[in-house]
Amino acid sequence: MLKGQWLIDGKGRHRVFIRLLIPYILFLILPMIVGWIIYQKTIETMEKEVTANHMNVLEQSKDILERRLEEISSIAQQLSVDTRIIQFQPVIDPFEGTNTYRVLDTNKSLYNYKLSNNFIFNYYVLFKNSGLVLTPGSSYSIKEFYENIAKYSRLDYTNWNKLMFDQYFTRKYIPSQEVMVNNTPYTMLTYIQSLGYPGNPQGAIAVMIDNRELQKLFHGLDISGDGWAYIVDDQGQLISSLSADAVPLPVDIAKLSGSRGVVEQTIDKKPMMITYVKSASNGWTYLVGQPTHMVLEKVRYIQKITLSLTFLFLVIGVIIAYLLAYRNSKPLRNIVNMIMEKADVSPQHRDAYGLIGETVSGLINNNHRLKSEIEQQAPLLRAAYFQRLLNGEFLSVHDANALLKHVGMDVTGMSYVVAILHLRGLDNGYSGDLLEELDMKRVLTKEMLRKTMEHNGFVYDVAEDQLAVLFCCNQSQSLRVKAHIESNLLEADEAVGDLLKYVPIYGIGAIHDSLTGVSRSYEQARQALSFQLWQNREGILWFDELPDDRNNYYFPSDLEGRLMNLAKAGDRVEVKRILEDLYRENFEIRRLSFSVMQLFLYEVWGSIVKLLPQMELAQEQVFHQMKPLSSETPSYEHMKNNYASVISTYEWICDSVNAHKKSQNIQLVDHIITILNKDYMQDDLSLDVVADRIPISKVYLSQFFKEQTGINFSDYLESVRMDHAKTLLLESRLTINDIAANVGYSSSNTFCRAFKRLHGVSATAYKKSQTG
Repeated sequence: MLKGQWLIDGKGRHRVFIRLLIPYILFLILPMIVGWIIYQKTIETMEKEVTANHMNVLEQSKDILERRLEEISSIAQQLSVDTRIIQFQPVIDPFEGTNTYRVLDTNKSLYNYKLSNNFIFNYYVLFKNSGLVLTPGSSYSIKEFYENIAKYSRLDYTNWNKLMFDQYFTRKYIPSQEVMVNNTPYTMLTYIQSLGYPGNPQGAIAVMIDNRELQKLFHGLDISGDGWAYIVDDQGQLISSLSADAVPLPVDIAKLSGSRGVVEQTIDKKPMMITYVKSASNGWTYLVGQPTHMVLEKVRYIQKITLSLTFLFLVIGVIIAYLLAYRNSKPLRNIVNMIMEKADVSPQHRDAYGLIGETVSGLINNNHRLKSEIEQQAPLLRAAYFQRLLNGEFLSVHDANALLKHVGMDVTGMSYVVAILHLRGLDNGYSGDLLEELDMKRVLTKEMLRKTMEHNGFVYDVAEDQLAVLFCCNQSQSLRVKAHIESNLLEADEAVGDLLKYVPIYGIGAIHDSLTGVSRSYEQARQALSFQLWQNREGILWFDELPDDRNNYYFPSDLEGRLMNLAKAGDRVEVKRILEDLYRENFEIRRLSFSVMQLFLYEVWGSIVKLLPQMELAQEQVFHQMKPLSSETPSYEHMKNNYASVISTYEWICDSVNAHKKSQNIQLVDHIITILNKDYMQDDLSLDVVADRIPISKVYLSQFFKEQTGINFSDYLESVRMDHAKTLLLESRLTINDIAANVGYSSSNTFCRAFKRLHGVSATAYKKSQTG
């Protein structure tokens, strides 16, 4: 310990301080010299950047708007092909007989897109024949709808009715205008998608977009003062004004050449800078006009204050550099003393940086040794990972990819195929000599396969006489996968065939585009290999080359278990993909007979029946959907509809699981926030403490809290403490030290730094400004 004290006395302290101060001074002076040389060019560049920034903001706003409009178009297209809406179009009297039920059923089927898309103010489905207007939760007559719900200022009822029903429109927009919605004026842009067919419109879908939502998309554009912004269609018709005070379009769109640009024009004796972008998708033109002096005013302002601020910053920088050098030298001295005390080393020179460098170098060397030992375990980790992958133990692609990186493998974003190689030799039983021979064949074959595949695949032992080979290829090369795989296998066979004197047998599964599909490819490869062995055949057989089997359905038990586990996890996407694969295999490829198909459907429904009690979900609905399977006359269409019910039931189970998860997440967030609001005054309250109380891991707690609230755990705790600190500053006579202790800070200096960082002023200055 005594040997380390050299650093805190006299010359040692002075040397460290100077070494820290010099880089700060150079850091200040050198940029000043370089900045002076490039000053003029910077100003010119800034002028260009100002105009380019306006162009980029306008381009981004345009892209966002077009995506939102495309979403609305997609929603309208979905509604137009909805079977209930199509079937209701020819209805003339909506309240005759069972038509009343059809009205209610059609209305009930309309999804309230306002809940998921705030860009939509509301949408309406107008039927020409019945004179009825439907919207989620309500229905109106045409006349009542126009007079009380959506009355357009520029269209009387007759013209509005002709617009909606006399012509067939696709992606038609009514320019923004005032619309009285429930006696409240709004400025609306209306999207129209006609129902029926060209020449025979049966109604229309009208989607209203509040012009204020359009203005929000262009909030990054500075149109203060005499500025303005417009959207104009390809016919020169004004679609929407994004300015607070709408004025007539002051420029001729036809004179704006090119797809984008910036031009200067004099409008009403005022020089204006006009930025415009033309859409390639719909031909709309987006324009922003700003007074030239306002656009470049910031540049001129920056130009004026640059020199004065440069001198001021230089003076302040020197002072800060001195303070930082002094402050940073203290922890450096403490680090060196700690190294000498904890590591029990004696300095060979009087250089603090040299001592730290030697210590860090030793830590790096130790880290490399540890990393080398971990890499030696990598083959075992990869083998375990490969076994789990083949057995389908991963419930999601995310889990498979996360563990893939952990074991040092990178095959994400590819297509995957599993092949199983069978080495003949154990057909007549085991023996010591035979097992040794098979071990030699298996090792040599594995090495040769690895050489031929290079980095495009992996080999794994699945039995004494079998190897599983995972081939990975780019999805863009999927059309050439078969030829590539067969080429690799044949190359390996030629290399070891003459030496080992054996003829391998291969079964190869189908190609899948996700890691979770590897287990299915493995199962398919096993089926292909079993067929090879049963037929006593040699060579390569792909799964899709197996003969059609109309007497057996495909639904292996391991796939059933994986399907149920994914449903329990709420992975709707993966569940649907497995069900679609089963549909493709049994309905399209095998084309099962009605009786076998019925057995298959019973088996799939059985998996649901086994799953429901585990999930504590109602079973009556499922039994009701299963009943027609035995009561109706079997037909292919009936089987397809019943399987669609299977898919919808599994989706319902996944949605129920996810809703339950969401409810649990809300409860957990509330619990965490309650702890923070209750115990914020404890100076030891931290992420570790809260994680121990719940209890969950601190890593998961940090990620979960950020995902649910949008703010870091530490930032939220700090904001709670600061809110209470401000209250104490204004309503109590406590000192700064007492306030810091009462809100959970162990040091008043730490509290003061945090307060000034968040509020821009010191705690004392804040109290004076608020209390006068």
